[in-house]
Amino acid sequence: MIRFKKILCPMDFFKASSNAFKYSLKLAANYEAKVHALHVVAPMIPSPYGAPFSVADMTADFEKEARRFLQKARAQGEQAHVSVTTEVRLGDIDGEILRSAAAQKADLVVMGTHGRRGFERFVMGSVTERMIRQCPVPLLTVGSAKKGGAAPPNIRRILLTTDFSEGTTDAVAYALSIAQECQAKLTLLHVLHDVVADVTGKYRDPLVLGIEEQLQRLVPQDALDWCDVETRVEEGLPFKVIPNFVQTGAFDLLVMNIHGKNLLDRALIGSTAERTLRAAGEICPVLLIPPGKTAQKTRKAQRKG
Repeated sequence: MIRFKKILCPMDFFKASSNAFKYSLKLAANYEAKVHALHVVAPMIPSPYGAPFSVADMTADFEKEARRFLQKARAQGEQAHVSVTTEVRLGDIDGEILRSAAAQKADLVVMGTHGRRGFERFVMGSVTERMIRQCPVPLLTVGSAKKGGAAPPNIRRILLTTDFSEGTTDAVAYALSIAQECQAKLTLLHVLHDVVADVTGKYRDPLVLGIEEQLQRLVPQDALDWCDVETRVEEGLPFKVIPNFVQTGAFDLLVMNIHGKNLLDRALIGSTAERTLRAAGEICPVLLIPPGKTAQKTRKAQRKG
């Protein structure tokens, strides 16, 4: 069974970020893990017209304010009986999060789905969305809704969506582990793109049957002894179908593998994972799994063969 030992929670002190931290505490309490709360102060660029204040003084004030908020986070951890360490870093937000994850040897990153800069999010994508392309460990996102979402051991329904790309095996392993921990029902979903689905019944029915068999083969036989698993095949655009399916199925957690066989694939703006996250992230927490150990073993075996 997969266990989380060190959880990194980057915080910007807005609603989604606060929800993410509370979710981190619940996870940590369940898995007997530790939480490292991080705030990154982005360096300020002096105005070319001059300013009646010191950039250094303002940066120092931001750092002081961040430490004050993080002190409250430590207090919340004590109340939840969870070990919480805190850190303030100065620098590029994405880069410092990755450096902190490496330094802390985090095996999970938990973030809010929305940052503080709405216009930048519209133009460039949020920090969370950019982390999808770079984070080397599983990334769990939590929205800004009043209810932060059910966390282990209270998760009852898990949705795993896959396109059978690299990393699927790792995503299944995480989904099954959490399902076992929570005694939750697991649904495996594949969305048949509407262009592919536009075939006559003579060809469509065998296609759907083949996909269902592929989904069933993803689940180890022994897992069926303790986990209630169902498979579903839906048609349409994945980034539209998946959020609707999450909403109607009242799922507590969505698990997706971050597809893409190389860095270029993951760098493409507007990937299915990002577009799905934007729509589904406010409905329930989303756990994104990068290609990991299982995928690495597969590549090594392919090279040897």
